[in-house]
Amino acid sequence: MSTTAPTVVAQLVETMRALAGPHPGFRPVHAKGLVCAGTFRGAAQARSVSRAWHLPGQPVPTVIRFSNSSGNPDVHDGVANARALAVKFQLPEGKHADILALAIEGFPARTPEAFLEFLQAQLPDPATGKPAPEALSRFLDAHADTRAFLERLAQKPVPASYGQTSYYAEHAFLFTAADGTRRFGRYRWIPEAGEAFLSPDSASQRSANFLREELENRLHKGPVVFRLLLQVAGEGDATDDVNALWPADRPLVELGRLEVTGISPTGAADERRLVFDPTNLTDGIELSGDPFLLARSAAYSISYDHRSKGE
Repeated sequence: MSTTAPTVVAQLVETMRALAGPHPGFRPVHAKGLVCAGTFRGAAQARSVSRAWHLPGQPVPTVIRFSNSSGNPDVHDGVANARALAVKFQLPEGKHADILALAIEGFPARTPEAFLEFLQAQLPDPATGKPAPEALSRFLDAHADTRAFLERLAQKPVPASYGQTSYYAEHAFLFTAADGTRRFGRYRWIPEAGEAFLSPDSASQRSANFLREELENRLHKGPVVFRLLLQVAGEGDATDDVNALWPADRPLVELGRLEVTGISPTGAADERRLVFDPTNLTDGIELSGDPFLLARSAAYSISYDHRSKGE
């Protein structure tokens, strides 16, 4: 597992905070969120992939957070950007296992260093107060993987519901089955209700918080359900590169079913205290060599420190 210099991680957080603007007490990205409660039950075939405690099929309480990738907690829900789903499985003895996923496959940059360069290219020029267009263009000319991600993101429509979009975990993990078999895989959440999207015009005409309002109405009728699938890596698939998309024909194994049952009544407090970290794992699931994993964990710790101090 490669590590990223602490200075790079600190610069990542500070650059994201600068791009977001002053929003004391909020995350510098995914600032607008919605915390929910739910229950997860593992599928029968999950044990063939991992011996992890939460996969045999017993009900596992979960904490769920839907969010918008903007650093502005007041952003309109119709603004196009990457939505996210974070799930925290509550394990025995106060332990947790987390899955973080975006409504688009991949990530803007392959390494923390490249991601920092990408963010810095978007900072305002002190002389003009606006980003220098040529700075981002130069970065994209040198990073075809980032350009490809942004092109995919631009084609992604606005979801009509948090409960009707698929979410893809960026990172691969190493899974050990009950029989000792080991393989790499990537998670994805698939909505049982199917996917539904809005045109930009339709999304912009809805209320600023329509995704929360829609989910509240949906939950009055019953749980919002997602199936957790694992895309299994084939021979030669990159397991340490968040930008490397695996072929669509890679096998998918169903790991279980998540029922989102309600919105947290203590959402404001939850927003400050909750940390979802992809390195929160349990026996049967291990980190890959992806350099972003440990960097994300360190960045979340710094961000939490700022948030908890109301900064």
